[in-house]
Amino acid sequence: SELYDAAAQEFQRLTRYDRVMVYRFLDDDSGMVVGERVTGEMESFLNHRFPASDIPKQARALYVRNLVRVIPDAGYVPAPLRPAWHEPQPLDLSDSILRSVSPIHIQYLRNMGVGASASISIVRDGALWGLIACHSRTPRHISAERRTACRALAAGLARQIRAREDTDLYRERVRLRTFEDDIVAILSRDGSLDRAISNHVDEIRRMLDADGLAVLRGSDLVVGGACPPESAIREIAAWVLPKAAEAVYATDALGDKHPDAAGRGRHAAGLLAITLSTTEPWVVMWFRAEHLQVVNWAGNPHEKGSGAEGILTPRASFAAWSETVEGRARRWTLPEIEAAGRMRTAVTAVWQNRRILDLNRQLFATLDEKDMLIRQNGYLMREVNHRVPNSLQLV
Repeated sequence: SELYDAAAQEFQRLTRYDRVMVYRFLDDDSGMVVGERVTGEMESFLNHRFPASDIPKQARALYVRNLVRVIPDAGYVPAPLRPAWHEPQPLDLSDSILRSVSPIHIQYLRNMGVGASASISIVRDGALWGLIACHSRTPRHISAERRTACRALAAGLARQIRAREDTDLYRERVRLRTFEDDIVAILSRDGSLDRAISNHVDEIRRMLDADGLAVLRGSDLVVGGACPPESAIREIAAWVLPKAAEAVYATDALGDKHPDAAGRGRHAAGLLAITLSTTEPWVVMWFRAEHLQVVNWAGNPHEKGSGAEGILTPRASFAAWSETVEGRARRWTLPEIEAAGRMRTAVTAVWQNRRILDLNRQLFATLDEKDMLIRQNGYLMREVNHRVPNSLQLV
């Protein structure tokens, strides 16, 4: 948050716009203002969400190609270009800085009370991470030198964001690795694997910061923490078993994926599952309880704008609109999903090694019994030969 705040301050100092926002795209393609600097009477949108429809997919693709887009005057009148172009396909102006923008976007800016805007792309690993969105109430032009400086500053910001995110991921992976090593060491000790898991349910649950854990093997069920009722666990296990057979299955909205589980959101809004065996079956499930979240939107995201004869129009209101999101849990992080996958591999390896050891023990026991029978038969043969005449001795 400090980085976002510093970035908004520096971009405002460089561009002198009235409002500068650090706008981050989320997993569902909606956006959130994570940093902001406002001067004058401009409205603040800090920590507000914008629906994905505000910046559609094709517009996001252009932001990756054109890192800086400037509209000096939202009230401009577009002028047609008539090049000496005789090809069958129209001339592609996607990369032209003078290319006119969609009339819908112009109306969108006017509805926000914006007279000029600039957008600087934040591209991380070739993907659009977010934007620096700059707004001014009155027309404003920024020079080519300042646009170049904005592009360079955005590239530096992208590197800083990547470094901080990678550092957070590294710390989380190290923490989880420590948990994994301890749990695998416990499960690798002598004794029943089922008993080892049953005796350390809480440790396995805490490993992924879950509210509940359920281990179903065949008809046996072991639970720990806050879990749904037993009947619900068995039903969820049957549903998730084929999905987690090859990889880790994770969702923070189980009710959306599995409607029959929607009524159990209190304890099972989030699910992370691994399958250790499909024949018994044997499945491990981590549950996260419902986490109510209040989302502040810049306008009602559920209102669809439409004009005369069905022509698409931008929404007119950006007044704060709050929504309480139910049926969702805290998201499973990438390191947590990776850790569950490694645990699946480790437990499967321990299980297979124990099966091999058990088979070896059975084989050795069988060989010992065979040797004992051979020795007993040899002894009996000698006794018989000793007691009968030579002409009748058994060979």
